[in-house]
Amino acid sequence: MTRRQLQQFLAVLEHGSLARAAAATGTAPASLAQSLTALERDVGAELVHRLPHGTVPTGAGVAFAPHARATLRALSADVVADPAGSERLRGDLDLVADPVLAVDPGAALLGRFRRAHPDVRVRFDVPDDAEEVPRHLADGRAEVALTYLPLDQPLDGPHRRRTEVLSLGSQELHLVLPPGAEDLPDPLALDRLGPCDVVDVPGSRWREVVRARVSGGGPSGGGWRVAVRTVHREAVVPLVLAGAGVAFTAGAACRWAAQQGAVVRRLDPPLRLEVGLVHHGPASPVVAALLRTARP
Repeated sequence: MTRRQLQQFLAVLEHGSLARAAAATGTAPASLAQSLTALERDVGAELVHRLPHGTVPTGAGVAFAPHARATLRALSADVVADPAGSERLRGDLDLVADPVLAVDPGAALLGRFRRAHPDVRVRFDVPDDAEEVPRHLADGRAEVALTYLPLDQPLDGPHRRRTEVLSLGSQELHLVLPPGAEDLPDPLALDRLGPCDVVDVPGSRWREVVRARVSGGGPSGGGWRVAVRTVHREAVVPLVLAGAGVAFTAGAACRWAAQQGAVVRRLDPPLRLEVGLVHHGPASPVVAALLRTARP
């Protein structure tokens, strides 16, 4: 079992085809097929079903993928001495983040980490749907997650491992309104507003928190209704500014909304969610370095 074989196997999973995986890895299709067969012989199980128009992983392939990813990360990690005599960390960091947290605190955290460890390559994945975050951890696509706590999905099944959590504090939700609402108090009780049209973002962890707060069990009840539904978070504040509705936001998006002329109000009582880094223990040297960087 070689590093190249593991890389080619994961490319087959990613691209769903031997031909596309061969092109992505710069390998002749026949050579990649032979490499995959040799890996299956070493593992002792068929990892991929070869179909007329592509490939799909077998159960063994799904189970083996996290181990393949972890092995490649371990092979890439190293501590070397630079000419000045100090030690420098090398390796790969696969980080997945909740979409709301990618910018704040994700960007600042990765900036500090990269300045401290410039030889570490970072793959930063931000799925549109927050529910994908624990799945990235479970199948090994990510080694660590920046997410709201607690995880909204248990890591059950064949990939269940001990989970370690580093809390980074909490994030508070705000209500963003179009210009003209400057007379509203801050903080603001939602029952002061009456019925409102809402710009809704599916797949947001905050969505369920808001649904529990708003009268009637959600934005569609108690006179609140979803006026616009979009997965494009960058469009939320412009939609509010244009009068399409109000929106609930957190983190840096609130500050940016205020700079653009929106009216931003805290909620009374406040709504907060804990934020943290989650990984499967024990931490690799690269993840341990990220945790040291992130500790408050």
